[in-house]
Amino acid sequence: MIDFIVSIDEHSEELDSRQPWKIRYPLSTILFLVFFCQMAGIETWREMEDFIAMHEDLLREYVDLSAGCPSHDTLEGVVSMVNLQFLSALKVEFNHSPDCVSVERLIAIDGKTMRCNVNRHQVPNHIVTAYDGSNKISMGQVSVE
Repeated sequence: MIDFIVSIDEHSEELDSRQPWKIRYPLSTILFLVFFCQMAGIETWREMEDFIAMHEDLLREYVDLSAGCPSHDTLEGVVSMVNLQFLSALKVEFNHSPDCVSVERLIAIDGKTMRCNVNRHQVPNHIVTAYDGSNKISMGQVSVE
């Protein structure tokens, strides 16, 4: 886990576009907490906030939570500012880290066409999702043409 946090800290200057005087939690802390929650099957920002509060003592061993637990708005806001390609690559790196347990699993690939998003001059959006059902985590989504 420490290698994961260090790898985020190495890229934090180029990835963290927050105003320095408003930062209460480092980018590595937020991303670690979000990935940790996703591994536990947590799906919404509010559930993540509750999960982090319930497991605060355990999480303090890995990241600095001296400012308390981040709110769901903080988690969502910070993650929305990070480049999606970087997040995808980071998630793959996190899943392949030596600390992560190696197991064989089935990945479901699903495609959807979003309805009601077209007019005469626009084509509908097609979304492909990779989902790991055993861990209840979305591995990624891409829009395809």
